[in-house]
Amino acid sequence: MRLWGHPIHPMLVHFPVAFWTVAAVAYIAAAAGVEDAARVAKLSNGAGLIIAMLAMIAGFMDLRSIRGDAMRVAILHMMAMATAWVCFMFTLVMTAGASLELSTAQLAGAASSSVGFLLMSIGGWLGGRLVYQLGIGVAAREK
Repeated sequence: MRLWGHPIHPMLVHFPVAFWTVAAVAYIAAAAGVEDAARVAKLSNGAGLIIAMLAMIAGFMDLRSIRGDAMRVAILHMMAMATAWVCFMFTLVMTAGASLELSTAQLAGAASSSVGFLLMSIGGWLGGRLVYQLGIGVAAREK
């Protein structure tokens, strides 16, 4: 998927990475008792979830053009990022709507967002491998 000749997936992926990084830190801070951290965590997590869904749609559309050994890496990337998305969605549900005691919800949020952050980091590394080592999505340059 391209917009004016530029791939959409790489344009979008930086936003969830930034939002989810803020969210994970804020969920941990909320569990530690920092005031207003829970609000920051929920807002940044929600924004990350929405933009990540758009990035996943664009990435899924790009998947059909991947061939050979890169497909295995692409599948691993996709699985890691989709699982990270589920972790952050679980975190949002647990901290915003679940009928848990506040401290339990905050600990669950800190734990699940930390797992989501780890999975996002692995998925991001795999995405970088697709581009920088396997050349996926890189246009050939004339010399």
